[in-house]
Order: sequence, then C-alpha cells, then structure tokens
Amino acid sequence: MKNIFFILCFLCQIAFGREIIVVSIPMQQEFAQKIAGEQYEVVSLVKSGVNPHDFEPKFSDVKKVNSAVAYFGIGIEFEDIWLPRFKAQNKAMQVFDNSLGITRIFWEHSHSKHESHDSMQSHHSHERGDTHIWLSPNNAKQIAKNIYESLKTLDSSADYTKAYEALIAEIQQTHLQLEQILSTLPQHQQFVVFHPMLGYFARDYHLEEIAIEIEGKSPKMQEMVRVIETIKKNKLKIIFAQPEFSTKAAEFIAKESGAKLGFFSPLKTPWSENLLEFANTLSNKNLEP
Repeated sequence: MKNIFFILCFLCQIAFGREIIVVSIPMQQEFAQKIAGEQYEVVSLVKSGVNPHDFEPKFSDVKKVNSAVAYFGIGIEFEDIWLPRFKAQNKAMQVFDNSLGITRIFWEHSHSKHESHDSMQSHHSHERGDTHIWLSPNNAKQIAKNIYESLKTLDSSADYTKAYEALIAEIQQTHLQLEQILSTLPQHQQFVVFHPMLGYFARDYHLEEIAIEIEGKSPKMQEMVRVIETIKKNKLKIIFAQPEFSTKAAEFIAKESGAKLGFFSPLKTPWSENLLEFANTLSNKNLEP
C-alpha cells in the first residue's frame, strides 16, 4: 500500500512539474494536447459556455499565464488587450499566432466577402471579420500545422510528427464524414444562425449562412422580419442559437417563422463531434418529425 502511495506521489510530481502552454479556446487546447502529448500542460483561458468576444481572465487565469512558457493566440478580440499585458508580466513567455495563413471572412452590408488578413493586427470585431476560424476542417488543418510549428520552436529536441500527422488524418476523416452527411443538401443551402459563427464551415461546404446579428449589434425589428420571411419562403426548419449569447431574438424568430430552435456552441469539444452533430442536425437527421 505504501509503495502505491509513493508511486502516485511521484506521478503527481511529474504532472505538476510539466511546463504550461496557455491557449485562448478549447479547440486549441484539444489540438495542442493531442500533438504535444504529456510534454506540456495545455490550459485554455476561455471555457465552453463563456462568451469569447468580451472575455476577461480571472486572477487564477492570470496566475497560469504568469507561469507559462508560451501563449498560443488565435486572433479573437480579448487577445488585443490582454496579450500585451500578459507579455509585460511574463517577459520570458513566447507568443505564437495559431491563425497565420488563414483567409478571413469579412461582412459588408450583411453579406460575406473574403479577404486575406493577418488577424493579430486588427483591433475591433468589424476589422477582424468572422473570428470563428476553427469551425472549418480546412482552417483546422492550418491551425494544427501552426500549433505543430509552435511546439517545434518551443522544443526542437522533441518529435511531434507522428502525433501531428495523426491529427491531420483525423481532421481529414471528419471532413469526409461531413461531406457525406451534407451531400443530401442542395448547393448553397441556407441556414440561419443568431450570431455569425459558421461562415467558414459554410464556405467549405458551399452553404449559405444567414446571420440575425452582426458585430454584436442586436437585430432591429425590420431585420428580424426579413429573416422570418426568408425562413418561410425557403421552408427552413431550424434556427441555430449560440448558448453563450441571449436567445430572446432567436426564440422570437423561431416562434414567428415556425422553425425549430436549435443550439450550437463554437467552443464545444471534441471539435470533430461538435461539427458532425451540427451537420447531422442541418441535414435533418437530428430533427424530430
């Protein structure tokens, strides 16, 4: 019994002795942990159920950052304010941008347009465009590559290649599953979301996202009426609300249009299961008759 106790204590020492990498969102945590294995403890500041756009870290979060060897950003709003502060307090911490190489979606008069953009240089949500870059298998591969390159920079003696390649294969398999699920939908099938969060997913699979709210602004009555008319005209069956935001407007539109109210959180993990569940719901496989 005593031997087991000492073994457990030794294992705890190893676990608590790992160097810390802090990331912004749970998807990064999942990917970084899969690639790094037990080499690092990966901590996500934003948790599922928390609005990432106006997130403010707690004291316990700051303590983690102060002891971290690296921070992996992904280009969401709170990083503009907090990353310089984190770096000022922990000058030895290296900062990496996991969003490098990703083409951003920007909004113009409630429509989407695509432009190349370095997310770490903008300072406002409308300049950043759609920050939910991780909700796309194509983007996820690039994020995984960026994480892999960041880890190699942190520790050039470790070999993360097999774990990275396994993650890329997992992302590709998810993509193939999504293609199969969504193949039953017509090209440019529309779907309605309250907060614009699935633009990259729509771009990957030739769908059209209709967002009720843009840039954090509550929709006006005439905007909601237009959405209701679109839902009725195109016989859309579901509206996706985001649990991190108020659902009152989405509930009103669902009631007036006859559509069902569904939920999708961009922060939910496992990443693959979250997207597959959304695709199944969109293709009516998870809808009640």
